[in-house]
Amino acid sequence: MGGMGGMEGMMGGGPKQPMDEVDGGQGDTKWKWEMNDDEILVRIALSKPTTKKDLKVTFAHKTLKVEVHGETIIDGKLEGAVHADECTWCIAEKGAELQLMLVATSGNRWVSLMDGSD
Repeated sequence: MGGMGGMEGMMGGGPKQPMDEVDGGQGDTKWKWEMNDDEILVRIALSKPTTKKDLKVTFAHKTLKVEVHGETIIDGKLEGAVHADECTWCIAEKGAELQLMLVATSGNRWVSLMDGSD
């Protein structure tokens, strides 16, 4: 016999819909972020090809700092708390984009990535 597959939507307890990507950042460096359940993806467009030697990314429980080629791109308090030891980053698009994956401590939607910003 079959289970109750597909009942989540009828019961109202189904997964939350992913949040649309939101623009952030100021000045020349722009970034986009989106949240899906407790996962937060941040995409930072890089002005020149970048390798891991050019980056310094520091994840903490409530803060994030990103430096690229010695320039601070993001530095401040996050909108919520993350599991810093589960956060990671990678370089994509042949060094043209930095992607950060943060894991929030709860699935509550964040209004913005950084506290007090968009």
